Amino acid sequence: MDNLIVQAGDVVVTQFDTYQHWSLVSDRICPDGKNMLISATKRTGTVQEEPWDNVTKGKHSYVAISNSEKPIYQILSDARSQIDNWIYSIEINNSQHFIKWSSCINVSTEQAKPGLDGVIVAALAEVPKAVKIAGGAVLLGGLAVTAPEILE
Repeated sequence: MDNLIVQAGDVVVTQFDTYQHWSLVSDRICPDGKNMLISATKRTGTVQEEPWDNVTKGKHSYVAISNSEKPIYQILSDARSQIDNWIYSIEINNSQHFIKWSSCINVSTEQAKPGLDGVIVAALAEVPKAVKIAGGAVLLGGLAVTAPEILE
């Protein structure tokens, strides 16, 4: 957050090695002067409001371009209503799902869209099942067929 200017209600995307983590900037400040972040994580298994550094771990973070019709106080209230209630799942209740649910937004950023490696990691992140592996093979096959057309 060294040079990142944020305000309450902003969506922050943090780039970890194999995935991106989405957080909501809180209106509360940590003792170190940084904003708290509200997010759903596998680490906690739910939604928590935590110090910036606990969530971002010093990784590259940026503010995603977002637009919401909801007032910030309502976004934060809705987000906080899920603390210790949201049950994290990489497939249906991950950090991106939480942000979209609490903010009622469409996030517009190229970096927030997973690349091929992110899709494969997400598909196989939990216990690999034959269906997931077959789905990954179909995805790769489809990309191999369409790649020459895309590159032209």
